[in-house]
Amino acid sequence: MVFAEDDFLQALLLFSVVVLAVLLLIALFLGWLVAGRMLAPLQQVTTTARGIAGSTLHERITLGGPKGEIRELADTFNDMLGRLDRTFEAQRRFTSNASHELKTPLTGMRALLQVALAAPEEHRLQDIGPKLLTLTTRSAEILNALLTLARADQGGVAMEDAELDDVAREVTVQTRAQADDLGVEVTVTCARAEVRGDRVLLRQLTGNLVENAIRHNHRGGTARVCVEERTEEGVARFVVSNTGRRFSKEETDRMREPFHRLDTRQAGQSGRVAGHGLGLAVAESIARAHAGTLRITPLENGGLETCVELPLTTAGS
Repeated sequence: MVFAEDDFLQALLLFSVVVLAVLLLIALFLGWLVAGRMLAPLQQVTTTARGIAGSTLHERITLGGPKGEIRELADTFNDMLGRLDRTFEAQRRFTSNASHELKTPLTGMRALLQVALAAPEEHRLQDIGPKLLTLTTRSAEILNALLTLARADQGGVAMEDAELDDVAREVTVQTRAQADDLGVEVTVTCARAEVRGDRVLLRQLTGNLVENAIRHNHRGGTARVCVEERTEEGVARFVVSNTGRRFSKEETDRMREPFHRLDTRQAGQSGRVAGHGLGLAVAESIARAHAGTLRITPLENGGLETCVELPLTTAGS
């Protein structure tokens, strides 16, 4: 049988259409398969991101295969989760410590008042008054430190010209009585250094460092306060160094943490634990709010050197 030319062309066209349809289906299937495999890691990133909450920040995205753009995206996302996890954990720890610190004096005041009210004839105001005053003073100190810390962290800094040396002298005079009580000699060497900052916060910063140098010392020890201008570096340096027990690098790193206290029994101060553990945390936040830095260095023969560097009013002038 001889096929006509038209029949052949029609058969060829039909065959071509069928082949193209099959190839199209195969291509769509392969494209869907490849796209699914290619986008599966991205879908994993999206699913993890949607499921992340404050209690699941420890979760991480685990991607296998060669390193590529999606793998780099996942690694970046994991790094961000790690930073957020550390921040949230620090906030939770800070809140817990703050609650505990405030609860302690308040519980003490309540107990004193309950005992006094239960037997008023046996408890005179002269007896419980000083104890209540001590507890309320401690509560006020903690609250003021927390407010200062929040203000510095939130950038509530009123910038004005301030003489850092004048602030240092003023703080040293205010702490002289405390130094005399603890038998610590304080020496001051101040050169003129003008910075831009909040004078109230700068007074809090310098006061915290000087008080720490006096508290964490021993009777007959020394505390040296120095202010100098480094015009070539464009910074003013406030340095406080003191005698005392030896500290390790790990201990000095922990000092920056809020509510971390030093046991003054090792400093020879009758076994009491001084302060509320916020002094250095507040100082570092204030320095950071003024675009400055704070360094804590353990001294070889015992004691610490604390150095704050703040930008000069006119750098290099």
